[in-house]
Amino acid sequence: MVFVMITITLNGEQRKIRDGSTVDDILDIIGTEQQRVAVVVNENIVPPENRSSMILRKNDQVDVLAFAEGG
Repeated sequence: MVFVMITITLNGEQRKIRDGSTVDDILDIIGTEQQRVAVVVNENIVPPENRSSMILRKNDQVDVLAFAEGG
């Protein structure tokens, strides 16, 4: 089986991902706790409830921002 790959920018670095990948797929790939991050795609915040349905496209700019704990 051949997968089509696309290139996105993830946190400032070029990444190749499988075409049809969602925001949730990316969070799984980078191994982050999905409830403890904010995700921005092309300068738009992606709410947690939309991450599984938001399909990433070629040249999308994706930023995953982790929340820091402390006081």
